Amino acid sequence: MKKFSIPLSLSVVLHVAVGVILTVSISFNQPFEEDVSMDAPIIDAVMVDQSTLEKQVKKIKDEQTAQRQKEEQRVQELERRADEAERQRRQKESQVAELEKETQNQLNEKKKAEQAAVEAREKQKQEKAKAAALEEQRKVKEQERRKAEEQAQAAKDKREKAEKALKEAERKKQEAADKAAQENLLEEQLQAEQAVRQQKRNKQVISEVQKYEVLIKQTIQRNLIVDDAMRGRSCRLNIRLASNGLVTQVKELSGDAVLCRAAIAAVKKSDTLPVSPEADVFEKLRDINLTVEPGL
Repeated sequence: MKKFSIPLSLSVVLHVAVGVILTVSISFNQPFEEDVSMDAPIIDAVMVDQSTLEKQVKKIKDEQTAQRQKEEQRVQELERRADEAERQRRQKESQVAELEKETQNQLNEKKKAEQAAVEAREKQKQEKAKAAALEEQRKVKEQERRKAEEQAQAAKDKREKAEKALKEAERKKQEAADKAAQENLLEEQLQAEQAVRQQKRNKQVISEVQKYEVLIKQTIQRNLIVDDAMRGRSCRLNIRLASNGLVTQVKELSGDAVLCRAAIAAVKKSDTLPVSPEADVFEKLRDINLTVEPGL
């Protein structure tokens, strides 16, 4: 019974090692599924070239198929080795005469199996580390993707805010332009109305000035002492008046000297001359030039 325990143990160890390797292989052939939460934000779709996407998908599938075939070949090789070990064990059981040599061989095989188990465990450890590293990379990429989306959204919000501010500025600018146009139109209308009123008033002022010039001349004529020698002659005077009609200055501009002396005397004798109480009319009468002609 003792002579069969070592080969049997080696067989069990090999089968266990094969089972572990198969389990690890199958678990790593399964594709990773991203943990997508129902609460995750809806991401805007990104247009991708269909041909490029199909090539990438085919490349991934081909890599997965090649990896699966390689793993199956490795499992088949392990199973073949396990079968070979079993065959050797049976062969060694029949070789009773060479028990010591067989025992040593079995010990060697045991050591190999143990070494294989150690290597298998180390490989499993490495594959787990690799899987952890891939998962960490996936998480990093996911974080980068989310960060990029957040930055894109922030840029979009900033752009929309800037566009809104620009539209608001354009609206205010247009409102200001419209208001300025309305104000200019009102100002033009007001100026036009004022011009019309001013023209009308100017006509009235001219008429009033002419009226008061006639009244002033009549006043001077009443006080003017003339003789026949002055007939047909004229004198041009400059008269300055105060707002109440008081004569502040009178002087000869041109004309007959004798007539001018008599006209100046007539002005001074009048003391005050007729003036308009309206300021714009008086402004035209404040400093006037008159022509005095006897008998007119």
